[in-house]
Amino acid sequence: MYDTLPSADHVGAYRFTGTLTREDYDRCIADVEARLQRHGRIGLYCELDGFTGLTLPALGRDLEYAVQNFGRYHRFARAAIVTTPGFVATMSSLAGRFMPSTQLRVFAPDERVLALEWATQFDPEQDSADAD
Repeated sequence: MYDTLPSADHVGAYRFTGTLTREDYDRCIADVEARLQRHGRIGLYCELDGFTGLTLPALGRDLEYAVQNFGRYHRFARAAIVTTPGFVATMSSLAGRFMPSTQLRVFAPDERVLALEWATQFDPEQDSADAD
């Protein structure tokens, strides 16, 4: 499941817990897309503490969305991932390598405030070629 957290309008902030379903993923994507409509670039803040995985349909939707947006990754300025060390943290760091114009950092659960501040600190209207 996922919850949308309070954040600046140019940052999609989400808490993922338990198992993410296709319906959860679709609602999250709708929120991300709405933010992309309002801003040239957005940031992401994702709490994954307590996250146990994705259903197979959610995984399929994730891969589909990733492929559909391959040419738009520059619009994702920053991604802050909050999780405990381990598999999810390692996979998050590796995923960042496929998005070279996105700054991605993994934060510990006790760094939530710092992570959200970091995810917010960029100009959402600045062209990614000139950014940060």
